[in-house]
Amino acid sequence: MPSSKNLRPLISAAAIGLSFPSLAGVANAQDDGRQIRVAVMQHDVLHLGAGDRESGLNLEVALLSRPIAALATVGRPRVYVSGSVNSDGDTNFAAVGLAWRRDLSERFSGEIQFGYALHDGVVDTINPVEAQSRLLLGSRDLFRSALSLDWKASEDTRIGLQWVHLSHGQILGDGRNQGIDTAGLVMTYRFP
Repeated sequence: MPSSKNLRPLISAAAIGLSFPSLAGVANAQDDGRQIRVAVMQHDVLHLGAGDRESGLNLEVALLSRPIAALATVGRPRVYVSGSVNSDGDTNFAAVGLAWRRDLSERFSGEIQFGYALHDGVVDTINPVEAQSRLLLGSRDLFRSALSLDWKASEDTRIGLQWVHLSHGQILGDGRNQGIDTAGLVMTYRFP
């Protein structure tokens, strides 16, 4: 049987999902196809220009399921699986979670995501040089949350902006928690 520490991400994800029941009432005509997303994100946007933290771009690829009809009471989220690779050899991560998309107008839509991520970055260090050049994340596993706004370019393609935040929130770990924030352009393609 899994330990309570291993269940924390699942319990937290369920709590967040259940806190959005009002989204079910806002659901407009959601397309039912699966999706693939490719994003080019600026890594560590909160420390740009500081010259002493992680750098580069992240290439992020995600696969999203069809909306889950069985979860209609919490807004029919999609399940996503994503991976993000840093161009400068800094922190990479993989994540899984839920995504809720809603139409804001005929051409624009917004989305929130919440999930669980694993990374290969630095958890903590006593090396002062590494402490200045890397983000100290405090835990190997992190929560991943994201916000996006996109424009419908065609029936199957959307182009938009995305912000992603990774942090253990003092729940999945304790102590260091500098987190990672990435932001950039994302393209979504729907397929059957």
